[in-house]
Amino acid sequence: MWTLLAIGAGTNEASAQVPDASVGQNAAKRPWWLLWSRASQEDRLLLAMWTLHIHHADEGLSNDNLWGVMFRGAFAATFITTHGPRGYSLGLERKWVSGERGPLAGMLGFRTGLVYGYDERLGWVAGKYPIIPFFQPVVYGRLGPVSADLTYTWVVVSLTAGLRF
Repeated sequence: MWTLLAIGAGTNEASAQVPDASVGQNAAKRPWWLLWSRASQEDRLLLAMWTLHIHHADEGLSNDNLWGVMFRGAFAATFITTHGPRGYSLGLERKWVSGERGPLAGMLGFRTGLVYGYDERLGWVAGKYPIIPFFQPVVYGRLGPVSADLTYTWVVVSLTAGLRF
């Protein structure tokens, strides 16, 4: 009889346990206003970017002479816009899912931040304000230290190359 009570008491205790602390911590790190994401851990130098404008796809890819850094989920970059002036951006890179297997790694996430250097050719907001917010989905891949990410912003698809550190 004592054995049955002990088993029963153990069952009741188990059902009343608080979930693992790491589950609560992860939920606290992923608030709704960050779209339930986590900071990207893919620290890297951004060394090149090529863009394709959807409305001018027949013109092909343009090299945007990008230089930047991604560190602990934050980034800063400078590049030549398609229409000539140098642009500057800074913000956050967040991930929804990621994985790694040997030298290969991948991530699906987004970047959000502010960008300077565009005019009305990007849209009416860019024509009215010198610094504008942006949001871009990101598909990221890495083979060893070499990385590439594909992004989409307003009317532009971009391919960025980098080196992980």
